[in-house]
Amino acid sequence: MTKDKKRKAAIRERQVQTGRRYTQAAREMTAATDREPNGFLLSQLLTECATVAPADIDWGYDSELAPEVFHSRLLGGAVPYGTVLELAGSLAQEGRSARLTLESMSPLEEAVVVCGNRRFQLILTQDMVRELCQTPACRYDQPGWAFLHCSSHLPDCSGDTLVSMTEDWAYSFKTDAGRDVDRLEGSAEADLLTKAATANGTYERVSKALLDSLFVAPDALDDMFWSEEETLAMQHAIERERLRLHNVARTEARRLWKVFGACVTCGGRLNAYGWDPGVPPRFCSANCVPPAPCPSPDSATTERPANQRPAEEPAL
Repeated sequence: MTKDKKRKAAIRERQVQTGRRYTQAAREMTAATDREPNGFLLSQLLTECATVAPADIDWGYDSELAPEVFHSRLLGGAVPYGTVLELAGSLAQEGRSARLTLESMSPLEEAVVVCGNRRFQLILTQDMVRELCQTPACRYDQPGWAFLHCSSHLPDCSGDTLVSMTEDWAYSFKTDAGRDVDRLEGSAEADLLTKAATANGTYERVSKALLDSLFVAPDALDDMFWSEEETLAMQHAIERERLRLHNVARTEARRLWKVFGACVTCGGRLNAYGWDPGVPPRFCSANCVPPAPCPSPDSATTERPANQRPAEEPAL
């Protein structure tokens, strides 16, 4: 009897959280219990996609506008065939043995699945998949293929992770731009990386990686087989972008000073000593910055290999 009361209480709590009917919340909880605790393989989902007959779904509108779906036992609801194939394309590098876990499921709306640190939103009303920010439960997508997090969670990344993302994005962007130096200046992605680096005190590292990867490292400039005019144009572009990024960083630091109001460690004035690029704007000085915790082996995360794009890149 006690176990049954606890189950009913859990269903009512889910009902309040999701706004669903009691019976619907109960079915979802039962489906979640029946699923394997360790998730499932991409190959199993593809097998369902290839073998399960189409499901007859009441969408509440003209069915001609809805995608063809099948009922997935693994996901616990109706899923478009095309959405599963889109997910398989995004996980092409991981292969059919990629292990997935279901983070959430909203029938006839969306499902969120996780593969390693990567999170994908499966759109259940159309043949579409969006890669989400890697921060658990975040509903925002990434600014581009090289970004592991949304703009709000980029400042939570370590300096090494930010530098890696910066280099991945910059090398790709430079390849697309070719010798059109003007295209390399003033990008929104560079601003996002700069603001994130300013927030966690790694601006100097990230800005150097950005300029060296997006343009060319200073010690390699003379080795380029360009005309004198092109070399001079590159030098000027580098200095213009260096100044622009510096101004973006200072503006972001001022904004964060206003947000925090006072040093989170001692309560002192945040801009008392001016802007120090190596100090996160929530601290008044380096003395108030706590030492970084030593990462444990258990906390290691798997990140996308450097300079590797997903099989299908989302549009910026």
